[in-house]
Amino acid sequence: MNQQVALFMTSEEIGHLTQTEHQFVLSRACEQLVKAGIDPNEFWHEYTELGTGAVKKRLHLPKRECLLAISDPWYSDKAIAEILNVWNTWARQETDLFDFDDD
Repeated sequence: MNQQVALFMTSEEIGHLTQTEHQFVLSRACEQLVKAGIDPNEFWHEYTELGTGAVKKRLHLPKRECLLAISDPWYSDKAIAEILNVWNTWARQETDLFDFDDD
């Protein structure tokens, strides 16, 4: 993770945090976004996999869309808590970045 506060979470990160296969995360996320009236196509990103050079796709989801994506009843409370912990950590980091107090 870079030093900047993340503005999105990838579908791969969601898979890692929830111990879910990436393809399953993708299908569930797209399904949940469509249910909410959101076009998932605007969140697709291609990247080149290191080592293999294979071009792959993943979702880059801002917080709102990420939380919608994991609102599927399939995800356990523990899995959802993992995602929320990451977003809360990022929010604290953002607060720390803009703390201009001279103390």
